Amino acid sequence: MAIPPPVTDADAQAAIARIVERRTHIDDPHAWRLSDDPAEVLLYLRKYSGDIPVAVARADVHDAIVLRLRLYWLGEEAELWLLERAGRVGVPLSELGPALGVATRQAVHERLRLARRKKELFSGQPDPGLVSARDQEKHGTERVWLDQHREEVLALSADAVAHRHLGTDDAREWIDEVARDLVESAVTPGTFQTLRFALGDLATSPRMLQDPPATAVQLLHRWSELYQDFQAQRR
Repeated sequence: MAIPPPVTDADAQAAIARIVERRTHIDDPHAWRLSDDPAEVLLYLRKYSGDIPVAVARADVHDAIVLRLRLYWLGEEAELWLLERAGRVGVPLSELGPALGVATRQAVHERLRLARRKKELFSGQPDPGLVSARDQEKHGTERVWLDQHREEVLALSADAVAHRHLGTDDAREWIDEVARDLVESAVTPGTFQTLRFALGDLATSPRMLQDPPATAVQLLHRWSELYQDFQAQRR
């Protein structure tokens, strides 16, 4: 699904000003109800557009789209803040999934990644079509690399599962997902990200920071080397 073009608060306020001017010009008796809130103005247009000139109605539709998109971007900004805030205050990702309509921690991370990309677009990055094309190219490069390193990724996944007992609850949740992927020998960009999150959480667990077993240290070292190679091929 294409990402809508960015709409700023200034864009929305300009659209509202045009609506107010048109409704005042035609002596709309309800014009006094208009405010500077995009959501309230949209409700106004839905309720008080029954008997107005066609030209005004058509112009209202164009400005209403601007307001609708402003609400979309406000929602995206709010979601990014909420997801990042949740991470800072320690809300488990598994608790956020159901509210967002997604089933896994990985899916929540994908929502966060997409929200950050949208923020970049809103800040003046290239248009969504160009970004999407680059994302597709990058995805293809990742698949080639994963096919070439399939056995290494599967071996690391098996070792991660073997060290599940060393992790925190968050790490164990990720490792359980790694284990499910391992059953099917799945090696995709998504499963690779799951392994990354699992080992990232494992590396910061109290047991690993205090008295890590040699096998776990070796596991993280092998992962670090492999992930550095993965990052290098994406540049």
